Amino acid sequence: MIKNWKKFKKVWLIGLAAVISLSLFAGCEQTTPNADDTATAITLKVGSTKPFKTTNRFSDYWYGVLTNLTTHDSLIRLGDDMSIKPWLAKSWTVSDDAKTFVFTIADNAYWHDGTKLTAEDVAFSVEYYRDYIASASWMKDVIADVSFSGDTVTLSLSRPYGNLLTEFMTYSIVPKHIWQDVTDPLKYNQTDMTVGSGPFVFESFDLSSGKFIFKANEDYFQGKPTIDRLEVDIYQNMDALVLSLAKGDIDTWWDYSGTFPYTSIPALIKSSKVDFETSTYLGVPSALGFNLEDGPASDINVRKAIAAAINYQQIIEYFYAGYGSVPTTGFVPPTHPNFNADLPSLAYNPAEANALLDAAGLLDTDGDGIREDSSGQNISLRLLARSDQSTNMRLAEILRDALSEIGLGVEIRALDLSAWASVKDALDYDMVLFGATPWGTLMHAGHGSGYFDSRRTGQGVLHNLDAAEYLAACDARLATADPAQQAVLDLRIQELTAEYLPGIALAWTESVYPYRQGWSGWVIDSIYGGVFNGFSFLSVQSP
Repeated sequence: MIKNWKKFKKVWLIGLAAVISLSLFAGCEQTTPNADDTATAITLKVGSTKPFKTTNRFSDYWYGVLTNLTTHDSLIRLGDDMSIKPWLAKSWTVSDDAKTFVFTIADNAYWHDGTKLTAEDVAFSVEYYRDYIASASWMKDVIADVSFSGDTVTLSLSRPYGNLLTEFMTYSIVPKHIWQDVTDPLKYNQTDMTVGSGPFVFESFDLSSGKFIFKANEDYFQGKPTIDRLEVDIYQNMDALVLSLAKGDIDTWWDYSGTFPYTSIPALIKSSKVDFETSTYLGVPSALGFNLEDGPASDINVRKAIAAAINYQQIIEYFYAGYGSVPTTGFVPPTHPNFNADLPSLAYNPAEANALLDAAGLLDTDGDGIREDSSGQNISLRLLARSDQSTNMRLAEILRDALSEIGLGVEIRALDLSAWASVKDALDYDMVLFGATPWGTLMHAGHGSGYFDSRRTGQGVLHNLDAAEYLAACDARLATADPAQQAVLDLRIQELTAEYLPGIALAWTESVYPYRQGWSGWVIDSIYGGVFNGFSFLSVQSP
């Protein structure tokens, strides 16, 4: 059930339920086809707004994510307690120099066509990702050799890589006997491309009506799922999905790395047919990054002043219905392993912000309400925001108003994703609004380092921090697989993030996962999206 339920009801039930009713959604269209005649099967019906197009897991990003939950398995998983769990790999060893990883593969796993899953399949999969899948090209620089013997697979690395286990949570194993002759996986289009080893077997996909159907894998190596049939209905918009959930037409919702819209919750509460699970979001939905190389924000005191000028609780109430908490200066939320609880929380303190700017020599000498820089020009910070995200634009306006209160002018530059990424990579900004996904906060050396390490590349990363001690801490973290050393370095990376402030989280949030009343036994998966995940499939009970 939702934590802080009284608070939630106070904010939303009383405040908004009176004006938001199910009639709001009258006339909404969705693509859900008529239900099949499956009266005797225990069926879980899931709604999603993701734009699925094909059933080739390599060419359709969203279907690939869905298969990681349903039809395919990875070597290891991240459990609901944020610890690494054995999966297809029932155990593993790591050499002291973090350059040799040996995985022992489960001996009771089979592909959906009846073929036994072997260590050879695992070795083949690693090489296949490395050689053919662009997003896995990092393996070419890290994995020098892959070999197998009996039920073990050995990865020999060209350099220490202590974060390898985390990386392999997202790569599902594929059958060699199907993919070994496919040199262009993005174009492969045969019926056997859906074969996996996961808890569900692909049955059909109707693109026109927007429905996937899967059936339970009776021989699943982790045990038969507790549901017989899984249906995933694709909706054109959230209004239609919420209406179906409120009516009981579907059982739950799924969106990888997304959060259920808080504005839709009053309608679900009013329906009296929906319950909720919650968990602290592993990512950072709204964050502010800084240009550390040029402009006023390159001064740490200016960054600290900006951080002190922001009313974080206001952002939490306005954008997240009060369902969040004020972040610390360490960026990532406390759900992360080795969270540094000693770092101070960000705090709204305009007086301190003004004092910091005064100390930095940024004064309003002409009394027009805007401080001047060293050349006597009014300061106008360039705030980069994505125009395709309405929330982002409203947030930019709030930040502009907040900074004007301490005498800093702000020019909002609203750009689409492509232009935003181009300007961001050129460092043609003073501040940039961005978001960090759950997986994004874990990548590289973890704890948000994938976004800030100056040597990183990628559309969503800032790569704006090149402090030698920060880069050294990241390198040391990547070079060790020893849990004790990793813990020390995890704390250090957060400490340095707080010291340099390459970016600040604007809110930590509680994710809300609605489901039809009567279902029970859910397990929360913080990476793949709430209650809909491989752990729940083994425990959830129908009404």
